[in-house]
Amino acid sequence: MNISWVLADDLLIDPTIDIADLKRLGTFWGSWRTWRAFQTDNVICHNQSKAAELIKRDFQNNCNFYIPNSVYTSLAHPNGVRLYEGEFVHDVVRQEEIVAMHLAASTSDIVLLLGFDLNKLVTNPDRLRANQAQHHRNLIRQVIKDNAQIQWVVVDHLGVIDPNLTNLGNIVTDTMDAVLALAGD
Repeated sequence: MNISWVLADDLLIDPTIDIADLKRLGTFWGSWRTWRAFQTDNVICHNQSKAAELIKRDFQNNCNFYIPNSVYTSLAHPNGVRLYEGEFVHDVVRQEEIVAMHLAASTSDIVLLLGFDLNKLVTNPDRLRANQAQHHRNLIRQVIKDNAQIQWVVVDHLGVIDPNLTNLGNIVTDTMDAVLALAGD
């Protein structure tokens, strides 16, 4: 059984939790923003200028570094970088989280989501921010729906998960303690 973690960009983890215990259970997927704190195994960068900066520092030698094919081409095919296809047609924030979910699903039977805020969206008076949040949520929902054979587990979620997600049938919540108990088995 293949298990992966997808780390949210703004993840804050209890400092008493040993990251090695989490990695024993599965590999980490996340954006370049997660690497410093969590030594993310599979790192995604969707932004061309940030990808160029990281490649210039040989970041791809520290992890499995994924960038979009369009960025790969524009950066003259850098060595040691992995590619993914696709572009976002809507204005979306934290694109790397969505890509990480897709890529983790392609290699996993169970995907553990850590640090995601999946509460029902609140009304935001800033229409741009509201649209971005709605697009992000819709894309999360679509990844879970499109990968119905994958069990998605939201770990240590605060609050009630948006019913538009829980009605999918392949998403559940669990506690970190219960998930770590699996690593002990």
